[in-house]
Amino acid sequence: MGSYGMAVSGTDIGEIHDAETWDVLDEAWNSWGTLDSDVIAHLLNPAFVGGPTWPALRQAHVIARRQDAVLVASSGLADPTCWNTGEYTNGYELEVFGIAPDVPADSNPMTVATSWLGQMVMTVSNLVAQHGFEVLEMVEEFGVITIELSNARLPDEGGDVFVDENGSMVVMLGLMDREIPGFVNAPLAPVRLINVKLLTAAEAHFCVHNSMGEERARREIARRFAIQGSVLWSSLGRPSVV
Repeated sequence: MGSYGMAVSGTDIGEIHDAETWDVLDEAWNSWGTLDSDVIAHLLNPAFVGGPTWPALRQAHVIARRQDAVLVASSGLADPTCWNTGEYTNGYELEVFGIAPDVPADSNPMTVATSWLGQMVMTVSNLVAQHGFEVLEMVEEFGVITIELSNARLPDEGGDVFVDENGSMVVMLGLMDREIPGFVNAPLAPVRLINVKLLTAAEAHFCVHNSMGEERARREIARRFAIQGSVLWSSLGRPSVV
């Protein structure tokens, strides 16, 4: 773990380990639903126009579907990578994902990509790309962490509950449940599958302004989610646990 510097080109690490990495990740998403054959990707890689640089430059997202929900996950944060230190890793050794019943399961990929679920997962993916291994280290140290997303846009039915007075929303990273494996065994390292869950503004406020400290407050919210059920799911219709 730790910082490996910048990814470098001119290596066949991807040719050796890409397929195996993608296979174990596909198996994990297919264990939940049915994975689309197509991926969400950019015509022009954002890294070439000032956006965050993903480990091996491939920046994409995948969609899995069930009758009752849709899953969106990053695809590329764990791509096999050679760093300028000479180290080889499965990228940042994580991928992030979100699940929601709010997006119709028969939506076309573009509709999923532009939905609040798709945009939430993509925003978090790019934040992870900016911070690299730091995100994994924090989740491993604290169990669950929260991240504020500025200039949040949600449908009207979620705005009053999930967006605060400053126009920001907060997500929790690191919740785990048997519904999705916590790790997959990729060829260069275990890759953690990190859930992204949308918090209500009240839950987000509780995590920061409470009498028990932020770490204990986050764990208390996670405990309440376990009681509420559908731990890994986000929904604009979900009642707040605070």
